[in-house]
Amino acid sequence: MKTHIKCGLFMLVLFSGILLHARVAINLSFNRDVYMLFEHIYACVTLRNDSGRPLLFGGDPALQGFLLFDVRDSRNRPVYARRDSEISMTGLMLAPGEVRRMIFRLDKHYNLSKTGRYRIHAYVSHNLLKSEFRSKDVEIEISKGNTVWSRSVGVPDLEEKKKKTDREERTYSLRTLTEKKNIGYYLVVEGEKNIYGVCRVGHVVGYEKFQAEVDMLSRLHLLLPVTSRIFHYLAFNYEGETLESSYWRVSETVPALIRSDKNGYVKRMGGVPARPGIDFVLPDRIGRISVSQILDESVRSKRPARYSGTVDLGKGVMADAPGTRTGE
Repeated sequence: MKTHIKCGLFMLVLFSGILLHARVAINLSFNRDVYMLFEHIYACVTLRNDSGRPLLFGGDPALQGFLLFDVRDSRNRPVYARRDSEISMTGLMLAPGEVRRMIFRLDKHYNLSKTGRYRIHAYVSHNLLKSEFRSKDVEIEISKGNTVWSRSVGVPDLEEKKKKTDREERTYSLRTLTEKKNIGYYLVVEGEKNIYGVCRVGHVVGYEKFQAEVDMLSRLHLLLPVTSRIFHYLAFNYEGETLESSYWRVSETVPALIRSDKNGYVKRMGGVPARPGIDFVLPDRIGRISVSQILDESVRSKRPARYSGTVDLGKGVMADAPGTRTGE
């Protein structure tokens, strides 16, 4: 017991010695500039310890530190944090020169349920730091997009008996959102009271057309162009959950969705399977950092970190986008 106390006192003395010299570089980045309303918004915060000594975020008052965001709307009014949404930094230790990237779901911590532009910066503080350090301001926009297709459906009786399901009518809408020169397709699944799912499903490719069909069980089927010869087939249920995702290439036949007027059955037909990375390159994977690279990265370098470019937070993080409800 005495050994632990002595060790703790030694650590406090060690860290308190860097009070006047500590410096932490902080950077904030997003994977896009424009987001669909109610879409999950992930922020990447990068910290670099330039103090020359280790920096520990612990439970002891002398080692307590905080990471916070300052979020402002288009009128420069503060957007306050949600109740009980404090970001815990306890347990984080930055070695000298270490660069650490961390992912935060910003809409979980702050109420971003209104459209418009937001100006955001992050800042870090610590009881052993002489001052706070903040990132540069980053601006993002939240939009409703433009609806290019929609269909309202009911919840099938058969499905309702299998599990307790909200019986309110659902509306599938396919929307477009423009970011710089790119136009993305988004699927929004909503009811009168709830948002069941919001996710990006593809990009507009020239004059290529998408196909959308709803089957007898109120499931949505999409066939979206990836290139002029490659198509992405997706199926969703009325809860916004992805049921199927596959890629198909034009061969002697062209991929298409066929719906039976007799029984409402929808089937994808034509084409042959296409292999991402072999037959085509996914647009989202070009020149971006994957979520696994961010979460697994442990960089120790005395060189200044490079933060330019776009951070793509990847399928592993974005997979929980469907199923979001308002007020989550």
